[in-house]
Amino acid sequence: MKYVSIFKLAPGIDNARKALEVYGKLGVPDGTEASWAAVDGKTFVSVIETDAPDMVITAAYAPFFEEVTVIPVVALDAAWLEATQQAQSNWA
Repeated sequence: MKYVSIFKLAPGIDNARKALEVYGKLGVPDGTEASWAAVDGKTFVSVIETDAPDMVITAAYAPFFEEVTVIPVVALDAAWLEATQQAQSNWA
């Protein structure tokens, strides 16, 4: 399963320094397909493939992040479209 994770850095310069230090040592978690930093310098987005969704949350290097959002995602492909059309046909 793939997950999109959105991490928002907690306030404070010391906090940011420590988070960067840990990230520099550990890097991205296994299964990370892509990571981006928002232009605000506080928000980070990653796409991670894993069978252990709890591992996505642990990638936040707590306590450096004040907010973590994890969203399970699937490819927007023909299989998704077919499943969506089937589900929609069951709507009243």
